[in-house]
Amino acid sequence: MKALWKDSLTLRDNLQRRMPKLARRYFDKGDKALAEGTDWEEMHQFRLQTKRFRYTLETFRELYGPGIEKRIDSLKKVQTYLGDINDCIVTAKLLKSSKDSADVHGKLEAKAAKLTEKLRQYWADTFTPARARATWTQYLVTYACRPTSIPRSHRLAARK
Repeated sequence: MKALWKDSLTLRDNLQRRMPKLARRYFDKGDKALAEGTDWEEMHQFRLQTKRFRYTLETFRELYGPGIEKRIDSLKKVQTYLGDINDCIVTAKLLKSSKDSADVHGKLEAKAAKLTEKLRQYWADTFTPARARATWTQYLVTYACRPTSIPRSHRLAARK
């Protein structure tokens, strides 16, 4: 198995190398999982991937600036949608065999479909524009292990 983390690199270098790749892979998987006609199992796998990606960002949150919180929050929103859809689908499956649950079953399926459309719209608005993705990956490179104790004016002066 290929090593994901290189011991010969600094923490910052490893983060700058790995985190943008993780983000790009996550976006690609999201595009596939949230495409029209995708079955729930593939969306459920994406739910698990969202959780892993979010937890990875949270693991390194102290090494990034405050902008990481906005990114983590956007993943939480995706997770919430996927979790709510999962609840509807699982409950509908449980009720399917019950004789007098057709009405509730239908409402749960409709709710899952409505939530899926809302999620697809949120994904399109938040993650699909190329600029949004470039901003994510640029942030993950630029702010990895960025010193926060140095005043901004000093950091700007150091660049000149």
